[in-house]
Amino acid sequence: MTEPNTPPLIFIGDIHGQRDKLVALLLREGLIRDDLVWNGGEAQVWFMGDFFDRGEDGIGVVELIMRWQREAGTAGGSINALLGNHEILFLAAQRFHDEGGFFAAWRRNGGQLRDMELIRKQHLAWLRNLPAMALVANRLLIHADAIFYRDYGATIPAVNEAIAAILRNDDIGAWTRLLDQFSERMTFTPSRAEGIIRASEFLRRYGGRQIIHGHTPIQYLSDQLDPQAALVYSINLCVDVDGGMYLGGSGFVHRLSP
Repeated sequence: MTEPNTPPLIFIGDIHGQRDKLVALLLREGLIRDDLVWNGGEAQVWFMGDFFDRGEDGIGVVELIMRWQREAGTAGGSINALLGNHEILFLAAQRFHDEGGFFAAWRRNGGQLRDMELIRKQHLAWLRNLPAMALVANRLLIHADAIFYRDYGATIPAVNEAIAAILRNDDIGAWTRLLDQFSERMTFTPSRAEGIIRASEFLRRYGGRQIIHGHTPIQYLSDQLDPQAALVYSINLCVDVDGGMYLGGSGFVHRLSP
């Protein structure tokens, strides 16, 4: 349980264009009103990335989160978001089109033409400024359950700046390498050799006592069809909050336990 007078700290996994499910989830949790206005007061919310693709309204998801950021800030709360691989792929397709094969790859991975038609400068600026990593309440937040982040720096600020620099330039090779690295997943699971050791080493490098991530739907790691709680694994070192909305899951919020 959170301490008295401590604002709730909430994590929400991959949305993948499922705007209606996102709205239903936040209504169910009392974080927004029926008119979609922020109702979470001073709650601190982190979205774990992957707002686009495989669902029909990625732009609608982004616009809601941007709106709630403003409203939560006014109420004394905060809305934050991480950069996911589907944001990077969307940005690559928008920036380079057919060059480098990005547009075709985006479409193969569930890219929606409507999102590309509706993208605006303010959306692009918001997406390019999302951090890849964060340390919050002694939890290390990353989108992917992967260790490739180490290739971009030894500290969280260094990793964030290195990845942001890629999104600001036209080095197709760097974009391709980053997207290829995001194919890594399930690196920390105990079923993989040294999974727990890798989680421990990753935490020692970047800080925190627990990794919170999305990227890999819980359905890939368990027999749950509609997960209603985060999956805690690898002797409590890791927490998966991807409820697999695009796989039919209704989604859930993960409230921090200190």
